[in-house]
Amino acid sequence: MRIKVFKAAEIRQALSMTEAIEVVKDAFAQLSSRQAQSPVRTPLDLQGQGEVALIMPAYLGRTRALGAKMVTVLPQNPRSGLPAVQALVLLFNATTGGPAAIFEGTHLTCLRTGAATGAATQMLSRSDCQGLALFGAGGQAFSQAEGVLAARRIERIRIFDILPEKADLLAEALKKAPWGRDVEVLRADSPEKALEGADIVVTATSSHRPVFNGKILGEGVHINAIGSFRPDMQEVDEETIRRSKIFVDSVKACLEEAGDLIIPLHKGLIKKSDILAELGEVISGEKPGRRSEEEVTYFKSVGNAVQDISVAQAILQRAEKKGLGLDVEL
Repeated sequence: MRIKVFKAAEIRQALSMTEAIEVVKDAFAQLSSRQAQSPVRTPLDLQGQGEVALIMPAYLGRTRALGAKMVTVLPQNPRSGLPAVQALVLLFNATTGGPAAIFEGTHLTCLRTGAATGAATQMLSRSDCQGLALFGAGGQAFSQAEGVLAARRIERIRIFDILPEKADLLAEALKKAPWGRDVEVLRADSPEKALEGADIVVTATSSHRPVFNGKILGEGVHINAIGSFRPDMQEVDEETIRRSKIFVDSVKACLEEAGDLIIPLHKGLIKKSDILAELGEVISGEKPGRRSEEEVTYFKSVGNAVQDISVAQAILQRAEKKGLGLDVEL
């Protein structure tokens, strides 16, 4: 039995962010049209506070993409110089049932999550957006900025993190990126400063408390909330949710996992019917997205295995032409 193994660097060589956005858009459309099977992931609580392992299988029927991801989230890891999120993705051949490839999953996770944000930004934000507020400078932040810049002509990024040195490091990395060289990148000293001139807001933190006050959000802002993934985590406050037109990656998953929505639902501040659509329904044209320039739109993603498996399949397909990946005999 032979299998391909892909290192982190090869993942980015094989698939660009722009390509990944289109792959993820198709995956979301399959998910929302019931052409994909992706059960809510199985969480395994580990010993430390907030430590969890997640098992995530998926099968996309139209594109015949089959596989699973196992990911661990250990929030204290960065203190030891390790990523907070680590993962492996396993891709199978849906025709033969045999394993086809193994992928370093941490970088693949960043790529697919950035692509989801890029897709939501493309479908839900105003076309004239120029300012990005980025909350959180951890492992997901770089790809989040890349996803937004692949979708909109951003001129200014303001970064806020509770650890200013992390925001500075991210700012330097963004300035050096080919797609970030013409963008003004600044560290914000407060959430309020981060939101100044922001047309798009990204929250990519592990916070259990809201990271900004929704009362100071301007009209027409689009929010991508990708950090909180448990019922007790809340990056975005009730005021923001109350003001927003709400879109999600998966209604079922968000109602089980997204504290941003579960908390205001339990308080009676919003209803389930206030979730207007899954992103896949907007992508397919089944349901509308933004209806006016003044609306505040909010996209909540807890992450879905259709993203991982579709991106993994696309990497494998492109890698064969580029000579990437290591053949291993099992």
